[in-house]
Amino acid sequence: MENWRNKLKVISFDVDGTLVDLKYNDLVWFKEIPELVAQRKKISFEESLKLVKEEYSKLGEHNLKWYDIKYWISYFDLKVSHLKILKKYESQIKIFPDVIPVLEELKKDFMLIVITAMPREFLTPKMKKFKKYFKFTFSALSDFKELKNSEIYSKICQILKVNPAQVLHIGDHWEFDYLAARKASLKALFLDRANGKKEEFVINSLKEIKHIMEKKRWDDNAGVTRSRNCQEGFAKENKG
Repeated sequence: MENWRNKLKVISFDVDGTLVDLKYNDLVWFKEIPELVAQRKKISFEESLKLVKEEYSKLGEHNLKWYDIKYWISYFDLKVSHLKILKKYESQIKIFPDVIPVLEELKKDFMLIVITAMPREFLTPKMKKFKKYFKFTFSALSDFKELKNSEIYSKICQILKVNPAQVLHIGDHWEFDYLAARKASLKALFLDRANGKKEEFVINSLKEIKHIMEKKRWDDNAGVTRSRNCQEGFAKENKG
């Protein structure tokens, strides 16, 4: 039985929490926006941060507006350009140490793509340091006006004219990256950088991708029927 490495054609990556850390997002959503709101309403930063977090929570990550910085600027009546905010913290974008070596290795044998939920105004500055490795980048929100779901993955496979089973997606969101990709018949790995969980289709570093691809049989789809017990431990907020 052939393994994943011999049959895969495309490897897809999420961005936030997978290729870059969350510091940039946190600075935008939990520093800059609250600071501007505090100035606007003439309240303390602590009061503003509490207010802003409460408003974010009311919408929740399944609402498209939750990711839209222009929506929040309008909602809080802030007199500032979203581009100015995003540019301000661009120097704080940090790539995880395992990213470039892994991309260098994988680009030799596979088409590399990005599939992310984030709008392109967030994606563009983050891609600057490693854009050369990727053939295509897809933003679910900007390109399809949806969150990442199984239909998005299927549409992208149609665009690429590739069998979904010949695509491997890696990301750090259990629902949007792992479950949705598997539902669309893609191979998928859940990246858990923080918790150090050791599950069959969970990796703790991108360096493990090569080993997984060589070990897994082509028809090994056990991950799609896994119980939801590990979902509870992997749930996290990833704003952006």
